[in-house]
Amino acid sequence: MKIIPLKKSPATYSCNSYLILGDWNRIDDVNTLIDPGVDGYIADQIRELSTGFGKQPVEQVILTHNHFDHTAGLGAIRSAFGCKVFAYRQGAGVDEVLNDRQFIRAGDDFLQVLHTPGHSSDSICLYAPAAQALFSGDTQVRVLGEGGSYTSEYVAALKWLCGLKIRSIYSGHDEPVLTGGGEILLKSLEEVLRSQRS
Repeated sequence: MKIIPLKKSPATYSCNSYLILGDWNRIDDVNTLIDPGVDGYIADQIRELSTGFGKQPVEQVILTHNHFDHTAGLGAIRSAFGCKVFAYRQGAGVDEVLNDRQFIRAGDDFLQVLHTPGHSSDSICLYAPAAQALFSGDTQVRVLGEGGSYTSEYVAALKWLCGLKIRSIYSGHDEPVLTGGGEILLKSLEEVLRSQRS
């Protein structure tokens, strides 16, 4: 699995977008975009990448949740690449609804869909077991101090994430964390549980 962080437009507020390719760009790899952002800014970057001979540069898009800064550019990306769109809830432009814990092919590997409500009721993370990578969208995975308020659903989801082997975290807005992702999650869970007790 090859993970390519794409650059955001400096002119607009947008999320991080990630393109997942296979390591060798084989014909059966599924080129996958996670969160297109607010406009079509990333389309030109994608066209300049080596995404496989005879393949669509983006064959599918997965939305981590249906907020404007993650989805408003969906129309431009669909127009550019004719891709299929997956999300946890039905919405404008969504072709297929995902289920909690299901696997979906991405690049030359698979992502597991993990429903992580908290930021929004339809928030998901996407976990790549072989790469030990987590695409967290806007799910709060870095809690730096106690004192917040957290739903039981979010706490349960965070506990589930802490049970996975996670080395890297690709966030919806922060810089990617390439090592120590599991430790970050465990520290966040400690702070969340401490907040619930106080």
